[in-house]
Amino acid sequence: MRSSRLLAILMELTRLPRTTVATLAERYGVSSRTIQRDISVLHEMGVPVWTRTGPAGGVGLVEGWRSPITGMTAPELQALIIGEAGARGLGLHTDFETARLKMLTTNAAQVETVEPAQERFLIDNERWFAEPEHPAALPEVARAVWSGRRLTIDYRRPGREQAPRRRLLDPLGLVLKTDSWYLVAAHRRSLRTYRLSRVRSAVVHEEEAWRPTGFSLAEHWADSRAAFEASIHTVPVRLSIEMTSVDALRDAVPGVDVDAAVASAGTESGRVQLELLMESLEIAAAQLLTVPGVAVEEPAELRRRLFERGQDLVARHRPGGSPPQASAGGRRGA
Repeated sequence: MRSSRLLAILMELTRLPRTTVATLAERYGVSSRTIQRDISVLHEMGVPVWTRTGPAGGVGLVEGWRSPITGMTAPELQALIIGEAGARGLGLHTDFETARLKMLTTNAAQVETVEPAQERFLIDNERWFAEPEHPAALPEVARAVWSGRRLTIDYRRPGREQAPRRRLLDPLGLVLKTDSWYLVAAHRRSLRTYRLSRVRSAVVHEEEAWRPTGFSLAEHWADSRAAFEASIHTVPVRLSIEMTSVDALRDAVPGVDVDAAVASAGTESGRVQLELLMESLEIAAAQLLTVPGVAVEEPAELRRRLFERGQDLVARHRPGGSPPQASAGGRRGA
């Protein structure tokens, strides 16, 4: 697991004056890119790791720094590696704060620079106007992930009304995306992703879970996220807008690279001609209705849907007209 690898890397850097990314990658059976990400995580944790290129380069710790790991409990180490947002969701926030204080008090010189930063920078991972998810199954799923044990869940798929499906899984890792938790697991040795808010129950077994050789949670998540985003943007749309509406288009269609489309677009009569890959026709119509001055050229079906929605809006908001009345069945009794 990544947490174990991070601790091992930190202990190795404490023991050796320097090593190389390639050596660490070979030792832990992962790619050099994964080791570079691990080094970035150690930086974020406050570990003064240096990297240099060239014959005398490599990876090492700043001379004189003492690791506080030997004075930390297992929950404190886990919380520190997971990060503040994840630790809060897993009920380890107190352990995170204790571990953070131990990290800061390791080097008095660093405290003077870190403490002011805490008062000037804050990372808020929660969305606006929405309560963060608190999946009931999270503690049990996390226990399976930490212990490397197999797990049975009852899972309700999105948009399905039938009873939850039972799945026997080999858990590989937990991902906190903004404020939503996801379980990456193998079902019959096929890698899948499950949103924890849809898990109705979870049971941890004593049987040891299977784990693919060299599996990297960070690399798998990056690849699966890119594949998911590509899979939902399949509808080619050709449209034109005024340059003043580019920001509105960017806000209306998240996940679509509007800037790249604008950079490669041509102009005609002062309007920008764009080609975008969007989601379904229904979603595209709802999104583009919010963009001032947009004109869709293709596909014809999207033009028709926008026309029908426009007609409906005009009919309901015609000046001097009356708003639609609620049906008798929708009125409350006296």
